[in-house]
Amino acid sequence: MNVAAHQACALFKDTSGKKMKGVRSDTQPPSRRGRRRIVADRVRTQPDDPAAMVIEANRHDELFRAADGSPDPSVVKSAHRVLRIFEYFAEIERPAAMTEIARRLNYPPSSTSALLKSLVELGYLDHDRQARTYRPTVRIALLGGWLTSERLPGVTLDAITRELHEATRLTTFVVARNQLYSQYIRVLQGTTPVRYYLEPGARRLLTHSTPGRVFLSLMNNEDARRIVQRINAEEAPSSAVRFGDIQHALATIRRQGFAYTRDMGTPGLSAIAMRLTESDQTPPLVVTVAGPSSIVSAEAKAIVGKMRELVERQSPGLLPQIDIDAAPIET
Repeated sequence: MNVAAHQACALFKDTSGKKMKGVRSDTQPPSRRGRRRIVADRVRTQPDDPAAMVIEANRHDELFRAADGSPDPSVVKSAHRVLRIFEYFAEIERPAAMTEIARRLNYPPSSTSALLKSLVELGYLDHDRQARTYRPTVRIALLGGWLTSERLPGVTLDAITRELHEATRLTTFVVARNQLYSQYIRVLQGTTPVRYYLEPGARRLLTHSTPGRVFLSLMNNEDARRIVQRINAEEAPSSAVRFGDIQHALATIRRQGFAYTRDMGTPGLSAIAMRLTESDQTPPLVVTVAGPSSIVSAEAKAIVGKMRELVERQSPGLLPQIDIDAAPIET
């Protein structure tokens, strides 16, 4: 087990009384009261592995924006809450009671109840009166059907992430670019003995995330330089990254077709990210796996091979030709 992971962790308890482990943030307080308990409760541990160590990733610096943190003043609060409810159902993949949703998203019960009732009336949720639970209806799935056929013909994000997740057991996620950030739009949590929890909907600056560097590599150097300068000026002046310091890494990503990082954002965490879609037809998507550095480094070639298989199946000829026997280069 990675030494840095041990040093970064502190004990949790979930509502069932089982002990779990997660990150203690000594440089930044939790975004809300009880944050660590809520996150521990949301992580689905394997019943045959009650001793799993769960580490909450990416929250220890100013470069991260939580999906459930304070939204931008321009964001309508009720709209933000409705979409977070939908994202929560996508994360847990089961019905949930109003009290659970309110507690785990840290929303007032009264407004949560009103939102859920409205969504039932509009046909986006079903309500089981006997069990007192809610679940999404097919209407939500149909909303994005046209995007699925446009972006990923013949395959779905769910199928890709599940196949990659089953093959690696690592935290597996699809990322979209949201202005100066990478945003995690689909996440399957890892199932290894040491696993890293990643919050769906959260964002991290392009310069400080593995998939973010893939997005930057898809630009020419001048466009990438302008984005880096904007990030340094507007979002992360105290953690500025000079373009010259990452230019070589971007060239390597273009050449080998993926980014491979260690300890970026979270000690003991390694990640491999690869573009998933064409960038000239739709905004590009990036698929990423992340987990303990000891596992990723030992299995890097196999992980890259599986990712290339999935991407080639989806978008033949998208990735550059490489020597499949060559060791992946960290970027």
